[in-house]
Amino acid sequence: MHVLRTLFKKDMKGCFGNRSILITLLLPAVFALLYTYVLSDITGLATDYVLLLCSVMELSIIPLTALSTMIAEEKEKHTLRSLMMANVSGAEFILSKALVCLLLLIVEGVILFFVCGADMAGFAGYLFIMILASLAIICFGAVVGIAAKDQMSAGTLGSPLMMLMLMPPIFGQFSELIGKIAKLFPTMSLYTVYPSVAAGESLVLADNLVAIGVCIVWIIAGVILFQRIYKKKGLDD
Repeated sequence: MHVLRTLFKKDMKGCFGNRSILITLLLPAVFALLYTYVLSDITGLATDYVLLLCSVMELSIIPLTALSTMIAEEKEKHTLRSLMMANVSGAEFILSKALVCLLLLIVEGVILFFVCGADMAGFAGYLFIMILASLAIICFGAVVGIAAKDQMSAGTLGSPLMMLMLMPPIFGQFSELIGKIAKLFPTMSLYTVYPSVAAGESLVLADNLVAIGVCIVWIIAGVILFQRIYKKKGLDD
């Protein structure tokens, strides 16, 4: 636990010292501020719409860019071997960065909720599905980081996945076919569960359970894929 705690502090500090990661973290919050306070009179967008849009942006960007960049940065700077010589295991190395990423996702999600002025009645449900969807995507961010040779290639590899998570929930509202396909993605689970819970409906409604199940399937698939890629490539390739 001491090693993990030390790594966590190092990764958290390094995260805010990396300009590209910092920009990634700021983007969803900046958009939320713009839509809520600057452009609200022009766009006329509803509070929940802005919250969901910015939250999906957060879920799509941070795990697949920030996490992968953190891993790729260590590889690029050749610090992995030094960490391994200091008795840091691969599991501790990845877990530390994944926990930093999860914490950042939760904190920014809470910030978005209050910036957008959403109803507190839906806060618990929002936080629950945000954490579940975050876990569903984090493993894929770790896979991108392991597969990438440097920070630039991490961005290149992560971009298609980022768009895959971002686009279906947004365009699913305008097309019935895309809407059905979008339900297969964890980011869409937010659009299903949060409005339902915010309206006072039960979390165990059929649609909500399906959305939660989708996230769980993605978590399992992500863990399996990560284990296979990790065994094949390792960390310091």
